[in-house]
Amino acid sequence: MLQSNDDMLGSKYMMRILSLVGLLILIASCNNPNEDCCAGAKKVELGEPFSINEGETIDVENSIIDLTFSTVIEDSLCPNDVECVTQGTLKISVSINGTDRSLSIGDISNPTTQFNDYTIELQKLIYPVKQAEKGNSNSTYAVQMMITRT
Repeated sequence: MLQSNDDMLGSKYMMRILSLVGLLILIASCNNPNEDCCAGAKKVELGEPFSINEGETIDVENSIIDLTFSTVIEDSLCPNDVECVTQGTLKISVSINGTDRSLSIGDISNPTTQFNDYTIELQKLIYPVKQAEKGNSNSTYAVQMMITRT
């Protein structure tokens, strides 16, 4: 059975509309532009640096560790685009299997904590690092961390 040109054009048009609607639904499901909204539970490897957003929980493969970046306690780190007299400090709270710990980098540095046979390390601030970003109260903090077995 042969289709007319109008039928074929209508089918192509309908496929494009359905694709566009699917894309819009996917984009609309993201509430926070700092999150990878389309991925499942974030899993990380032991000994590999990873990024984690404030409020996010990660599962460390081949370990007993579940880690949540709970909140930022202090952020006085000097922005990358500003000259400062001191480096400042970033202090965060993390929950390791339900146990609260604090980690810090900068002038007051306490970047590691032990949990059972594991070392949890705060390595650096990923976001916000510029003056304008730090002033955006809608942004979610992101840090780089690493977990190793001791």
